[in-house]
Amino acid sequence: MSTVRIMTDTTACIPPDLAQKFNIKIVPAAQITIDGKTHIENVTITTKESYDLIRKDPDRFITAAITPAHLLKAYQELSQDTDNILFITISSGLSAVYRSGAAAADIFKEQSPGTNIKIVDSKSVAGGEGLLVLALAGAAAQGKSLEQLAAAADKGREQIKCLMMLDTLRYIYRTGRMSKMSARIASLFNIRPINWVTENGTVEMADKVRNREDGIKRLVELIAEKTADRNLNFMISHGDSPEMADKLVEKLKQNFKCRDVIISDYSPVMGYGGGPGAICIAIHPELKLF
Repeated sequence: MSTVRIMTDTTACIPPDLAQKFNIKIVPAAQITIDGKTHIENVTITTKESYDLIRKDPDRFITAAITPAHLLKAYQELSQDTDNILFITISSGLSAVYRSGAAAADIFKEQSPGTNIKIVDSKSVAGGEGLLVLALAGAAAQGKSLEQLAAAADKGREQIKCLMMLDTLRYIYRTGRMSKMSARIASLFNIRPINWVTENGTVEMADKVRNREDGIKRLVELIAEKTADRNLNFMISHGDSPEMADKLVEKLKQNFKCRDVIISDYSPVMGYGGGPGAICIAIHPELKLF
């Protein structure tokens, strides 16, 4: 029986059935505001609705960092069930969730000194974050302590690799990394960047392609270049593009011995800048935390 409750944010892209199986609490990575009304991802607005709106009128879809107050409420809810909380967040190099979680933990410590909270920076996103969460949740279910799990997170991070491909650069200006005019010009030329998530939790370009087919082929090649192990576990997250995820899975099965393949929705909080059609793939041979 687990004495530790695992908590993560929506950018980990954990499928609902696995979140339920491992009793993982999911909190929003950001607030979504549409026409002045605030929504919570997968609670008051679905992933499908979010991507439909991003396609139709992206400027109506706005995200803002989640507040410590929201995370404080999540800690309070979990404390009714446990004295030990492990919160695994999106990379602190990509989002303020880690900092908000730490601020909320400081406040909660004064309210409930008997509750232990540890916050882990996954230094990743989407499947990279999700695979780490699932590995730690599995270990928690086996009775590992909060201290053991937090220490094991470092080892787990080293075993996971994560890369992503955008289907368009049309929306990237919303992240501040490119001007709106430059983004539009790049999208006209069908430039699709492929990025690695670095060990420091930042995003670095690995290559670029001109079409989806070449992109899927290059993703498979990069995985083969980065790992000598052909027996791999995969987590694929897609931006409202299940057919692309299916094509990628088919290619993976042709080139690797797939131990397990998890497919999930790419959080619209990331789709805000990545756009529909974005795809992220995380890999690990077999997480060995202990």
